[in-house]
Amino acid sequence: MSGPVSLDGWVPGRIYEAEGGLRVDWCHLGTRRFTDPFFDQTLERRLGHPFALLFRHQTSLETLVERHAARPGLPVRGLVFHMSRCGSTLVAQLLAALPRHIVLSEAGPVDAVLRAHLRVPGVTDEQRIEWLRAVVGALGQRRHPEEEAVFLKLDAWHALELPLLQRAFPGVPWLFLYRDPVEVMASHQNHRGAHMLPGMLEPARLGLEPVAVEGMPLEEFGARVLARICEAGLRGYRERQGPARLVNYTQLQTDAAAIVTDFFGLKLTAEEAGHLRAVAERDAKNPVLTFEDDTETKARRVTTLSRELAERWIRPVHDALEDERLRARP
Repeated sequence: MSGPVSLDGWVPGRIYEAEGGLRVDWCHLGTRRFTDPFFDQTLERRLGHPFALLFRHQTSLETLVERHAARPGLPVRGLVFHMSRCGSTLVAQLLAALPRHIVLSEAGPVDAVLRAHLRVPGVTDEQRIEWLRAVVGALGQRRHPEEEAVFLKLDAWHALELPLLQRAFPGVPWLFLYRDPVEVMASHQNHRGAHMLPGMLEPARLGLEPVAVEGMPLEEFGARVLARICEAGLRGYRERQGPARLVNYTQLQTDAAAIVTDFFGLKLTAEEAGHLRAVAERDAKNPVLTFEDDTETKARRVTTLSRELAERWIRPVHDALEDERLRARP
């Protein structure tokens, strides 16, 4: 990019490696809010607009960091961690339903900086923290007068980076959501998340040797990934220094709006409270549909192998999470 260019209305859409460093591909978001279930869906919608598709900016990551010093963005008021397929998208949708919030739901640029040390040799934790703050600050610029805070819903595997995220955003309240392991394994059975497949996560992060992953059944690999994510959430909760809460998926079925508003200290008008109740009644990933409880369906359709592996690898840490949650309950 030659010469200074105003990036007002632009957000980091992608961070990629080029010539041994990291660069930022900016997308013109204009006035579009992050209200889709996932970050990438909002960008895809915007890229359907000819201007956003044809006009792009690319900068170095250093430019992003420099911009953050001058324009840090709105404050981060909450983090949402989860084991996957356990209601975190509903939490994000409830937060995004209030126009005062910018909700970044599994944003690709956030994942890119969190995993930058895996692609670029010599990247330190301090650099990742600096980059993470800069990315979130750029995504969290106020583009509507009512916006006042940012909420970050992480990818499931980001629970493994919970200590670093707490360093990046000290004192920020966070949730860790989890669900009965058999139901989660059943959800991944026909449509596996990326983290449930070998290649995304370093075997060492899972307590495995690379050779052990080779030839391991996908069901076992997935169960061990989910167990590791839950262990990270449990450890983070036990070692917490700021506000944190464990949430079982079953709680969301009846009290989702109350859990979110109470924990994050959100004051609602009667109209807003009614709106959130309506959001909670919709399918979080496809809001045009009404929510339908699929607990019994998942229990019925899960394979015998997936059930056995869920009980072996995930159940013990799930039960430990439940014990901690019930002990903390008023």
